[in-house]
Amino acid sequence: MAASIGFNFLGSVEKFTNALRESLSQKSNEECITVYKSYNGSESEKKSAMDQALRDIVRDLVMCDSGCDIYKIILEHSIDLAKQDACSHNTPLVILSDIFDVITIEQCQEVFNLVEQKLSVWKSKLFYDTGKNYLLRMCNDILRRLSKSQNTVFCGRIQLFLSRLFPLSEKSALNLMSNFNLENVTTFMANDGGKLKKENGEDKMEVEDGEMDDGCSPVDYNLYRRFWSLQDIFRKPNQCYEKLPWKQFVANSEAVLKAFASAKLDDNKSSRRKLDKRRQTETKSFFAKYLTSEKLLDLQLNDSNFRRYVLVQMLILFQYLTAQVRFKSSSQVLSEDNLTWTKTTQDKVYQLIRETPPDGDSFAKTVEHTLTREEFWNKWKNDSCPSFEKEPMSENPKHKTKAKRRWVGDDLQASGGKFVKMGSAELTRLWNLSPDNMDACKDEKRVFLPSLEDYFSDAIDQNDPEAMIEDQYKLINDQIFQWKSLRLLARRSPHFFTHTNTPAVPQPQYLEMMLNRLAKEIHPNTGPQSMQENQVEVKTDIGDEEEAIKESQEDNDLRQSGDQGKEDENNEDALTPQLMEELSKQVGSMWKRLGLELNFPEDDISYFEKENESNQERALKMLTVWQETDPDRATISTVKMAMKEVGMTEAMEAVFGVS
Repeated sequence: MAASIGFNFLGSVEKFTNALRESLSQKSNEECITVYKSYNGSESEKKSAMDQALRDIVRDLVMCDSGCDIYKIILEHSIDLAKQDACSHNTPLVILSDIFDVITIEQCQEVFNLVEQKLSVWKSKLFYDTGKNYLLRMCNDILRRLSKSQNTVFCGRIQLFLSRLFPLSEKSALNLMSNFNLENVTTFMANDGGKLKKENGEDKMEVEDGEMDDGCSPVDYNLYRRFWSLQDIFRKPNQCYEKLPWKQFVANSEAVLKAFASAKLDDNKSSRRKLDKRRQTETKSFFAKYLTSEKLLDLQLNDSNFRRYVLVQMLILFQYLTAQVRFKSSSQVLSEDNLTWTKTTQDKVYQLIRETPPDGDSFAKTVEHTLTREEFWNKWKNDSCPSFEKEPMSENPKHKTKAKRRWVGDDLQASGGKFVKMGSAELTRLWNLSPDNMDACKDEKRVFLPSLEDYFSDAIDQNDPEAMIEDQYKLINDQIFQWKSLRLLARRSPHFFTHTNTPAVPQPQYLEMMLNRLAKEIHPNTGPQSMQENQVEVKTDIGDEEEAIKESQEDNDLRQSGDQGKEDENNEDALTPQLMEELSKQVGSMWKRLGLELNFPEDDISYFEKENESNQERALKMLTVWQETDPDRATISTVKMAMKEVGMTEAMEAVFGVS
C-alpha cells in the first residue's frame, strides 16, 4: 500500500510518453526500458502507466495523420516492450484495435499487412492466450465496416488470417449445425416490364464486336426468370426435398443448361483473349455478387467466369443433396428418379465446364478434386469434429493403469496342471496338449522347413505330360500352394533371386518354369536325351530294335550337323565346368567383387554366402547359377572383362593364360 500511495500515475505516464517519443525517433527501445526500470513503483503500476503512454502516443499520431509507417513502428515497439515485461501482453493488440478504429479502409489494408506478417508472434505462448479474443474482436469490427461487394479481397484476407490463427479444432469457427446463409437474397425483376429489346428497340445496348452474336441471342424474359430463380435454391437447398420446388428446380436447371449448351464459348469470345497487355496489368476488381439486370444477362452468359460460377454452384448443390449430412432429417432423402436425374445432370455440368474456355479440362479437374476434399470435411463434421492433435501420454506416476487381464493359462498353472475345458472339443484338446502353451509353441519340433524335393514331388509328377493331368486339377493353380511355394523357393532355391529380362508372368506359368528347373536338378536323367532313350526302348520292345537304333542315329546326325556350325564358333569361348571349378579356386575371397561385376544383386550374394561354407563353393555356385540364368553372357570373354574391371589380373592369367 505504501508503494501505491507514493506512485504518481500521471507523472509516470508523462515521463514514459517522453521516453517513447525519444525511442521512436531513435528506432530503439533502450532509452524507454532504462526509464522504466529506474522508475519507482510496483510492476503492475508501471505497466499500467506504460500502457496508457503507448495509447496516448497512438492518439497523437492519429490526430497528426502521420501515415501508416509510424503505426508499424509503434506496434513493433509495443511488441518489444511486451516481450521484456515493460507493458501488458495484450497492449499491442489494444493499440492495433485503436488504430483500426480511426483510420480509413485504405490505410487498414496497409496496416493489416503487418498483422499478417506477425502471425507467428500472435500464435506464440506469450500473446495467444491473452490476445486471441482481442484479435477476433478486432477482425470482426473491420469486417463490419467493409462491403462484401466492394472489399471482397480484403474480407478474404481477414478470413484467411483467422483460419491460420485459430486451430482447426476451434469450435467457434465451425458451422457445426450446417446452417445456410438465408440472408443472401438475390433480387431480380419479377415481371416482363424490363424485357430486353432486340434489333429495332431504343434500349438496345452497344457492345464490342464478338461479345454476342447478332440476332441469335437465346435470352428472353422466361430464361432470365428461370436463371435467377436458381439462386433461391442455391441459398436454401433443403427446398429440393419438397415436391413442388424440386419440379421448378429441374425445369429451371434444364433451361439454363440448354442455353449454355446452345451458345458455347470459344477463345475468341472469351474476355480474357480480348484484353491487351496494358489492361492485363491493371488492378482487377472482384465482386461477391453479379448485377441482375435483364439487359446484362446476354453479356453475362458470354462471360466464361460467370458460367463457371453458376455451374460450380450446381455441383455444390448436387453434392449436398446426395451426401450424408448429420443434421439432415430422415425425410430429406432424394427418390431413385431424382438421384438418377442428379447423376445425369452432374455429368452434363462437368462436360459444359470442360467446354468453357480457357483451360476447361484443367478447371474441371480442379473442381472435382476440391469437391472430393469437401467429402472428407463432411465426414469429419459427421464424426463430431474430432481433434487432429494427439494428446500426449500422461507422465503422472499416480496414473492408474488397467488391471492385468487374467488368462486361462494362469488358471491352469494355478491349478497345478488340471484339465481345463474350453467349451469346444478341439480347443480343449489343443489347450491341454501341454501344461505351458508358450513353451509348446517355442518347441524346436515346430520349427522345420521341408526340402524342395519332398514338397514339389507331386507337382513335378503332375507337370509331366505323360501323367495327362488337366490344368484345373494341378497344384500350381491352387492359390495356397502358390503362396507356400514362393516362400519355400525364396528360402531354398538359388533360382528364385535371379536377374532376367523376361517380364512378369502369371504365377502358374512361373511355377511351371521353376518345376522344370527343379526336375532337372532332382532327376538329371529326365532330359531330352533320356526321353529319346525311352523311345528307343519302346521300339525295341516292339521288336524293331535295329530300326529304332537307326532312327536315333539319324536324328543325332541331323542334330549334330545342324549345330556343328554354332559349336565351332562358340566352343573356344565356352565356359566349361572344369574352367568354372578352376576359376572358383583362383577367385577365393574376391568372389563377391566378381559377382557384383557380373550384375548379381546384394540379395543373391548374401544367399550364396549363407548357403555355402567356403569361398570356393560360393564362387562355384555363383558361376553355375550365372551360366544357367544367362547362358548367352556366360562366356570366357565376359569373365575376362569382369576380372579385369575388379583387378583380378593374376587370377585370370592363372586360369586362362596370358591374353
